Amino acid sequence: MRKILLILALFPALVLANPPTPGEPPFGDGPHHGKHHERGHEHGENFLPRFLHDVDLTEKQSSDIKALIKTQHEQLAAKDDATKAIHQKIQQLTFSKDYSEDKLVGLLDQAAASHKEHILQNTKLDNAIFKLLTPEQQQKLQSKLADVAH
Repeated sequence: MRKILLILALFPALVLANPPTPGEPPFGDGPHHGKHHERGHEHGENFLPRFLHDVDLTEKQSSDIKALIKTQHEQLAAKDDATKAIHQKIQQLTFSKDYSEDKLVGLLDQAAASHKEHILQNTKLDNAIFKLLTPEQQQKLQSKLADVAH
């Protein structure tokens, strides 16, 4: 039982230690993989997700996508701080005389909810980006993603 709780305690911390960059799906080393830095601003204002490379975007599409990503970064900034605070509480509890599994489970629930919200926001962004593409661009992207999955 203790091993399971230890694994559960560490899992959200490991997952949230390097969350996916907004605008990029949260998996593997394919054309989507990118390192997330402080608040996701490592790419600057001209950032486009790697999965859009070779999709031949128009200037308007590129501009619209960059605006969506900028808005997403701004919305997630406060949530990132809250997530970090949860992880600090988990660490403090882990090395505290006040440690209890009930307290830990409560913090893990908060961390899981935060992670769920982060993924939800990223998938909404990805879908909004997808809807800005022409049917031909959508097909090209879907083919590219299918190739990466295999």
